[in-house]
Order: sequence, then structure tokens, then C-alpha cells
Amino acid sequence: MNATVFDTTAEGIMVTNADNLIKTVNPAFTRITGYAPEEVIGRGPSVLSSGRHNSEFYESLWDSVQQKGYWTGEVWNRRKDGSVFPEWLSITAIPGEDGIAKEHVAVFSDITKHKQDEEQIRYQANYDALTGLPNRSLLSDRLTQAIGSANRENWKLALLFVDLDQFKMVNDTFGHAMGDELLQQVASRLKRCVRESDTVARFGGDEFVILLQDVTDMDAVAHIAAKVIDSIIRVFTLHGREVYIGASVGITVFPDDAVNADSLLRNADMAMYQAKEHGRNNYQFFTASMQQRTLERQQLELDLRLAVKRSELEIYYQPVMDAILDRVVSIEALLRWNHPHRGVVSPKLFIPLAEDCGLIGLIGKWVIKGACTQLSQWHKAGFFDLNMAVNLSSRQRELGLDADYLRQVLQDTELSPETLTLEMTESLLMRDTDEAITWLTGFKALGVNLSVDDFGTGYSSLSYLKRFPVDILKIDRSFVNDLPADIDDASLVKTIVAMADSLNLGLVAEGVESKEQADFLVGIGCRNLQGFYYAKPMKAAAMTAWLSGDVQGTGTT
Repeated sequence: MNATVFDTTAEGIMVTNADNLIKTVNPAFTRITGYAPEEVIGRGPSVLSSGRHNSEFYESLWDSVQQKGYWTGEVWNRRKDGSVFPEWLSITAIPGEDGIAKEHVAVFSDITKHKQDEEQIRYQANYDALTGLPNRSLLSDRLTQAIGSANRENWKLALLFVDLDQFKMVNDTFGHAMGDELLQQVASRLKRCVRESDTVARFGGDEFVILLQDVTDMDAVAHIAAKVIDSIIRVFTLHGREVYIGASVGITVFPDDAVNADSLLRNADMAMYQAKEHGRNNYQFFTASMQQRTLERQQLELDLRLAVKRSELEIYYQPVMDAILDRVVSIEALLRWNHPHRGVVSPKLFIPLAEDCGLIGLIGKWVIKGACTQLSQWHKAGFFDLNMAVNLSSRQRELGLDADYLRQVLQDTELSPETLTLEMTESLLMRDTDEAITWLTGFKALGVNLSVDDFGTGYSSLSYLKRFPVDILKIDRSFVNDLPADIDDASLVKTIVAMADSLNLGLVAEGVESKEQADFLVGIGCRNLQGFYYAKPMKAAAMTAWLSGDVQGTGTT
């Protein structure tokens, strides 16, 4: 029975005599090591030595065998073909009648596969599967170690937080496969911007972090940040397509700005957002004032969440006039926030904040329902010809606003779909994705109108006007401000009016504040005007009085 086990077991077995010379080996020994029995019998186990262990290792091993009668552990040995492999080895001393070991039995197994699996698990835990860069976990370890070294050696460290600009547009437009390839190419370019001793890590999504060690010159850090931006803004070729993106970089320095890893990462992140606010494709060093602005932004976000619960948000209304017939043709719903301590908070401040933190989903639905309810009341009060315009955010698609919700609101308020216009920015259309087209087409199928707000401020293109079911263009106030004196603005507005006419699109000019502006716009063919010249945004009750003719041209901003 013992002989059968000896011959059939999967573990290699080697028996040595009292002089530690090999007496016998089993078939598994030959299979694992490549040595036939006749090649090793009479020789010492050192025939398998890999050279990876020093003499102290073997002395400790044999001390254990002599004192305890056994030893178990991991050993690297060498096969007959010269390849080195890891094995799990157990050595047991077989004592004679006098208690002195007369034989030693070594049982071992090849753990190469186990070691490979361990290495794979370790790699997956520390490296990003897509780019091969260190991941957030490994970055944290390296940053902590680098801080320790910097403290000992009196070094400085620099941390660069890199966020790709326009990556989401590429991902949405061309698909995730192309987005993944873009991230791989970005990773390759970033590695070429730094030294071998530095770390480039993928922090998540389209965010990367660069750790620069032993920094002495801030100009050199700035140079690397500029080098990173220059490398990213160069054209990428993806499956034969040329793609352009950008990068915003935030920089923080140890120990000047912070002394621990978490604070450094937060600082670099803050500086990166500051770079975005400065127009993207630039870098910003962290300053204490950024931290204060971030704290203020966090407080404002908390206040906004409370504002929703406390009903501090209000809908104001501003009319759009047919300047030739001198009558109201539409009313735009405008969101306002009257903070109990801050006073009136600018929509330019809190609406982007609501988009960033996801509150725009809840707020947007509330505005649509409130505006439609108000329009229904005006219809019932006898203002039958009024239409309503409500602004739309691209994030509302991601946060659940769809045609089914709008259909239900229209049914509940007994409104005809054609009385409602949804206004969207050019940036939403520039994404030009199948998802965005499907989303807007769903609204259009209900019978509502779609308007492009702030037209002319983005990358205006006839191509998206063909792809999207647009009904109305709104000329941005920035082109109206200096009319009719500014020749360039006048020429641009004339072009927009002609384009709208050729495409059979409705047209509204916003920001009209003087008779001269109104006369010029009507003269070139734009008769639907909106602005303080006619009426400021006002609450529903004031708007009702204004419509009734009791109050003319009044309201509150």
C-alpha cells in the first residue's frame, strides 16, 4: 500500500540517508524536476539548488530539522533544464533506535501556478486593467511611502491631478471601445512626460494623478504640467478618426500645502477644478483661497439641498413679445433662489451646482410641473394664446426626465403639447449622441416645441440643426447688447436671422433693453423679442397683473 502511494502521489518524494545522500525518488519527482532516478541517487539534494537562497537559509532549515524533526516552507529549486521554480517543501527526519536521524523524507509540490495566481491577484489589486498604470490603491501606498522618504531626506513632492476635457463627448459619440483606446493612448503619453522614478496612476474614469519625487524647482513642475497639457491636446487617431481633447491640471506641493496623502489629493483636485474654471487646457497651483472657495461651495450645496426642502426656490416669468403686433406670444419660466441669509443667489451659480450634485433632476421636474400648472391657470383666466418655455439640462436625461413624465404633466394640467417649448443649450446638442437624439425625439413626438437657447455662443453648426428636431433659435443676449452700433454683432445677428429663415425655424432675440435694439431686430426680420425693455422676470401674481394691463413693464429681477 505504501509503495502504491509512493508511486502514484502527485507530490515529489525524495528520501535521503544519514549522510543526506539521495536513496530514492518517486515518479512525481522525475516529472517535476526532470531528473531520472539514476541521475540523482547517491548525490546530495543540492543538485536541485537554485542559487536563490544563501547559506544562512539552509543553516536555519537544517537546524529546525535537527531540533524539531521537521521543516516546512517555500523553496526555490532548479529543474534539470535549468529553469527555476517555486515549491512547497516538507522535510521530516526519520530517527533510528538510537534517536539519531537515519533518513530524511522530503515531500514537495510545484507551486508555480499558485504563485502566478498570487501575482495576478496582486497585479489586479494594484494596477488598472485598462491602462496598466498603478491604480488608486497603489498610488496611495506610493504616496505614503514618498511622504516618508521626503520627510527623512528633506525633499519636496509635487502631485498633479489631471482631468481630461471633452472625454465624455468622445465616449458618448464614438462608444466606450474608442473611449477605452483613447485612455490607453493618454496613459502612454503621460508616462513619456515624467521620469522613471515618478508615478503616473489612473485615479478613475478620465482622471489621472502624477507623483513627482525629489522636487526642488517649482518652475520644473510647471514645465511638466505644461508638457502634460501639450501632449494631450495633440490629435489622437482612433480607428482612422482624428479626435481632439484637452486636459486641466491641478498641482499641490508637499510639505508646503499639506503633510498627508489625503489632504494632498484633495488640494490637487481643488486646483484642477480651478484650472477648469479658468477655461480648461491650463494648470493651476493650489492656494489656500481655493480651499476656502471649496468649503463655500460645499456649504452652498448643503443650502441648496435645504432650499428644496424649505421651498425657497421660486419660478419667475418673463414674456416674449411680438414687437410688431405688440402682444405676448410666450412666457419663459426662470428659476430663482431667494436665500434667507445670502439673499438672491444668481442662477449662474446655483444651477451648475445643481447639475453637478444631481439636484437638477428633482428641481427640473418641479419647474416643469409648476410652469405647466401656471400656464393652465392663465389659460383658464382667459389668456388662451399664451405658450410656455422651460429650460432643459442635459443632466436631466441621466437623472430620469423622459417623455412619459412630460406626457403625464401635460395630461394633469390639461395643456396641449404645442403650448410648451423646451429650451436647451448648444452644448447639449454638440454631444450629438444617439441617446440625446432619442431623448429629444421622444419629447418632440409628444408635440412640444424644442428651442436652442443662447444660440451662437457655442460651436454653432448646421449639422446638428439637421440631426435634431429643433423648432426655434434664441439669439444670445451677448450679441444683442451692443446692437446696432457694433458692426460685427450686427453682421452675426443678420446671418442668424437669415439662417433661421432659410431653415424655416422660429426666432427669438433675448436681452433686448432699448428701443434702438428692438427697432434694429425687427428691421432685419426678428420680431419676437425678450428683455427688460418689455418686462423683467416677475412672480406669477405680478405676471398675471402685467398680462391684465394693470402693471406695465414692472417686475423684480
